[in-house]
Amino acid sequence: MVPQVGKKRIFFGLSFLSILALSIAIWGLWFLVFPRLKQIHYLLPLLVALGLGLFVCVVVGGLILLFFSAITERDFLFPHGKKQITVRVLFPIVTWLGSILGISKERIRNSFVEVNNSLVRATKGRILVKRILLLLPHCLQNYDCPYRVTSTFANCQRCGKCPIGSLIELAEEFKADLAIATGGTLARKVVKEKKPSVIVAVACERDMVSGIQETYPIPVFGILNERPNGPCFNTSVDLKKVEGALRLLRRNDEDGNNY
Repeated sequence: MVPQVGKKRIFFGLSFLSILALSIAIWGLWFLVFPRLKQIHYLLPLLVALGLGLFVCVVVGGLILLFFSAITERDFLFPHGKKQITVRVLFPIVTWLGSILGISKERIRNSFVEVNNSLVRATKGRILVKRILLLLPHCLQNYDCPYRVTSTFANCQRCGKCPIGSLIELAEEFKADLAIATGGTLARKVVKEKKPSVIVAVACERDMVSGIQETYPIPVFGILNERPNGPCFNTSVDLKKVEGALRLLRRNDEDGNNY
């Protein structure tokens, strides 16, 4: 069964609108400089037009491949290809266009995470699963708990009052490194020290998107936390989603499909 487009349509819809706007801008620029180019050489306008047209075709073609890979969760990307276009190029443009159209950053970030996860599923055969890092935010811990787990999760008493204990058990079951970070700076430090080959991260939309961008090209499977008490306070996470992500990656490791 082909997965539903769902939340991904926001990111891809804005992406195609961005490409359309870019194409119009390129055509307008070419139209303005056409007289000067013709004065230099009569063939120069044609050569410039061909070059710009080729650039637009490559960008559109890459976006179409990303679209079908994300929607079907099958790998249509080039061998050993990177998803840099979504991380480095498209997301800033899409965010800017979304703000003009009145679409909130949170909805765009949520859509981006969905697209990113679908691309991880699509390209899981390329992921070298040597070290999985389960990266968690400190706000998952019960605020009133006297045992701080940001220095070491071994302090956790696994009392069940917050999801930390269950997440530690999942990390142990799937042989994944586990780290609990108090913010982006510490999270970057953890990634640098542990050098994971793939990350399963839990965070809010803003931290998740910045983490995906900053850790690139390390693949990140993102799971958004739940905030019944507001941001950064006694948050929670769907444990089944975390288990599903770890199982997906470990199954890929056992099948020997990675390189």
